[in-house]
Amino acid sequence: MRRTKRRTSRLDIILYAILIVGFTGALAVGLFIFDAVRTLPTLSSLEPKPTQASYVFDANGNLWSELRSSEYRIPIDLEDVPKYVRDAVVAQEDHRFYTHKGFDLKAIFRALYVNLRSQSIREGGSTISQQLAKTAFLEPARTLKRKIQDVILAVRLERSFTKDEILGMYLNQVFFGRNAYGIEAAARMYFGKSASELSLGEGAFLAALIRGPSLYDPEKRPDQCIAARNDVLDKMVEYGFISREEAERAKAEPFRPIPYKGGMVIPEGAYFFDYVLKELLSRYPEEQVYGGGLRVYTTYVPAAQKAVEEAVASVLDPVFPIKEGQDHVEAAAIVMDPRTGHILAMVGGREHKGMLSWNRAVDTTRQPGSAIKPLAVYVPALEMGMSPATVVDDSPYTWKDPYTGEEFSPQNYGGTFRGLITIRDAVRESVNVVAFKVLEQITPKIGVESCERLGITTLDKDSSDDGKTDYTMVLSLGGLTRGVRVIEMAEAYSALANRGIKVEPVAILRVEDKEGNVLEETQPKRNIVMSEQVAYLMTSMLRDVITKPGGTGQLANIGRPCAGKTGTTSSYTDAWFCGYTPDMVGVVWMGFDQDKNMSQWKVTGGSYPAMIWNRMMKQILKDVPPSDFPVPANIVSSKFCKKSGLLPGPFCPPSDIGEDLFIKGREPTQFCTYHTALGEPPVTQPPSSSGP
Repeated sequence: MRRTKRRTSRLDIILYAILIVGFTGALAVGLFIFDAVRTLPTLSSLEPKPTQASYVFDANGNLWSELRSSEYRIPIDLEDVPKYVRDAVVAQEDHRFYTHKGFDLKAIFRALYVNLRSQSIREGGSTISQQLAKTAFLEPARTLKRKIQDVILAVRLERSFTKDEILGMYLNQVFFGRNAYGIEAAARMYFGKSASELSLGEGAFLAALIRGPSLYDPEKRPDQCIAARNDVLDKMVEYGFISREEAERAKAEPFRPIPYKGGMVIPEGAYFFDYVLKELLSRYPEEQVYGGGLRVYTTYVPAAQKAVEEAVASVLDPVFPIKEGQDHVEAAAIVMDPRTGHILAMVGGREHKGMLSWNRAVDTTRQPGSAIKPLAVYVPALEMGMSPATVVDDSPYTWKDPYTGEEFSPQNYGGTFRGLITIRDAVRESVNVVAFKVLEQITPKIGVESCERLGITTLDKDSSDDGKTDYTMVLSLGGLTRGVRVIEMAEAYSALANRGIKVEPVAILRVEDKEGNVLEETQPKRNIVMSEQVAYLMTSMLRDVITKPGGTGQLANIGRPCAGKTGTTSSYTDAWFCGYTPDMVGVVWMGFDQDKNMSQWKVTGGSYPAMIWNRMMKQILKDVPPSDFPVPANIVSSKFCKKSGLLPGPFCPPSDIGEDLFIKGREPTQFCTYHTALGEPPVTQPPSSSGP
């Protein structure tokens, strides 16, 4: 009897607890929904809202340009839009539009399932009514409250308007890119005709644009656009809007959108502005970028930009004129402050052909040639204990791949070999054999890791997809699977200029909304990627490239402390100069877009790229007092024998005695064993005498 009472008592407590928790939860949910309903906008707010231009400012706070959408809108009655165009939009965005009451639970759960499987946002569950409801809100948001409000407002829409009225409002408000709001404006912007004249294929393409206008650029990615159009046509077949035969005929239609001339004047520093615009579009909705009243503060320095553009033109135009209809030599360049990461100037090509043009400074990868040697070979070698005085035998050498058995013999530019040579001299003269042998000692894996640490993201470490990888010895010569980007080479060399501290490049400093609220403010992302001593020793060697006889970059000498490295690929396909002062980093690339080379002119990194670098840096730094690279602690000087790398012994001739810099504790402590009372040891493999 007592047990029964105890059980009853416990059961009562549990039931009361459940009731209390349930009541509290229901009350909380009710209050939450009540607040969502209370703050709902009215249906009248679905009318088009005025937009406000966004403003972009340079580093001095002066207006650089405006981003203005002007909300290109042309209202059109629903009955004037062909039924197959309406059906294309419904098939793409909400194929159960005519049967649901404002929201679609099946679509929501399907989207949730697809997104969970892909671990990304691949599909949305919003109905056309919900999408239209979202336009009633002044600012975009992704909160639970907003989702509930979208659903409630969508249901209200369904109760207040017919399906055709809702679809008509939607087709007059939805954003299609190219500043076009509404199907009529989109038809004119993309095809130069009224929506009433659109073909099935054209209507399907416009329907595909709704989910992501920035993803589909007909001029740059026509194949991607055609695939998106065809996907919509297949959905129309699947949902019974058209037959398979109609879809195939539409797929066979020529895809001929008209060129986009843009809705704004292209500003000065157009390639740099494109870069800023792309950054904004990757962070904010297009509507907000073009019409949200943003205030964007950038690192752009007009005087530096002008200096780079004039240097490129003055060096290349007389020798490589641009002729209509003919391929021509291209160029790209970036200048940045190594201490802050601020990009001051950017040139992505010799001509700019419209907003968001192909930018060779950031959008493409090119083979770096010897410009990769400091990053992949010599910086890690210094970190592992080598020094500028380390001696390597520059002689004919055949390397055998331990895995494949394949043999490779690195060759120097000009076909000459120098015998025993220091790393300093090898850097100055860009000796391939020495770089190859040093990388063999430290391993390609260490070389790849060094490049990645310095900001190079394009190296291939996985051979499973195509059998190619950059874990190879040709890394020492700049032979990469994909190549490198100009902007990342600037980032990497900035670490040398900044005493071993890498700062990520930045173009946007701050973004404010139209009320002045700060949406984002960039803080420099700094990483120590090498010791200050290693950076100084590498800089010391790269100074010789510019200032000492035999240096490959002597045309870059600007009469103040500077350092740099040339890069030239086989057959003169790519040419680079990557250089810096304590205040500034500049990287220049030149080559053809197509699979052509510059062998006719024998363009090397030490020729035209070095000349461009010279002219632009002189102009940019003309009002900046010269400063030297500061010597860090624990750098010492010591004499050594150029044949052994050890302390000079009693038999070392004066011509073989040199002096160089070392990290304290790594200077030579043993005496030369190369020179003896009997003279030098016999040469077993004489240096080649071929070449100049």
